[in-house]
Amino acid sequence: MWRNKKYRRRWSALLCYALLAGLLQGQNSPGVSNVAQKRLASFLRDPLPARTSAQEPPAFYSPDSLYQYIDGGADIFLLYDFQLLLHQNLKNAQAELNVDIYDMGKPEDAFGIYAAERSTRYAFVPIGIEGYRSKGILNFLQDRYYVKLAGSGAGADALLVPLARLLSQRIGGVRTFPALLRELPQAHRVQHSEQYMRKDPMGHAFLAPAYMIGYSWTSKESKLLISVAGSVAEARARLEQLAKHFRESGECVSAPELGEGGIRARNSYEGRLIARTQGRYVVILLEPPPDGVAIVKSVAQNLP
Repeated sequence: MWRNKKYRRRWSALLCYALLAGLLQGQNSPGVSNVAQKRLASFLRDPLPARTSAQEPPAFYSPDSLYQYIDGGADIFLLYDFQLLLHQNLKNAQAELNVDIYDMGKPEDAFGIYAAERSTRYAFVPIGIEGYRSKGILNFLQDRYYVKLAGSGAGADALLVPLARLLSQRIGGVRTFPALLRELPQAHRVQHSEQYMRKDPMGHAFLAPAYMIGYSWTSKESKLLISVAGSVAEARARLEQLAKHFRESGECVSAPELGEGGIRARNSYEGRLIARTQGRYVVILLEPPPDGVAIVKSVAQNLP
């Protein structure tokens, strides 16, 4: 076969086509509607601040192709049900910017990935629901989108804020944290400690998904974890699995003063906790303060 020039030409053409298809996969991700791509692209329509303009058409990445852009970081985005990424390079006379707009499908999943990447040490800015910045970067959360901006050049830092504000205005939609977080205690909350976990809260798959917040009621930080089950029966089953785990790894006793299914538990590597159910929720307080019983009961009463 290889002696036949016609077959060699056909094989070369097929190989080039395969390589080209792989390169273009990020430009037009299969399985993603043109409507979704056009919506993301509309956020970067002209005019843009400071005579900034796009250097080429935007690239789009789907769940199947995201690894081509962020190979080592794709898994955590996929864990939060990532839908579509727009990547765009912008430039003006003083700066070059990279814009990444992640469509996560749901506001809670956008919050989840945003919270997973932020640190309490960042400098936070009032853009979108919340944003943070440092030299050369500005990332923010809004509605179902996680927006990441990075710049280089003398004018990059000055351009990040106006561009972020313009994108926030065009995105619109939900500008509040998930509703459940607003029902939990505000006093003594460790700022920017809120998380939404789709996998293995406290290292236990059966507690997912869950919200977790840090509190400074005493010198030792406590954590409040709300496991969100699909039903009352499932919440009770989750609490029983947690109790079984502590009976096997440490100790666990009934605590009727806490309310529905209340328990007190401890082991050598997870420390102390108190927990109960409330409807389809499991309320868990790790390293509870002296008035932990009152806190757990109050939290349970305020859950929707």
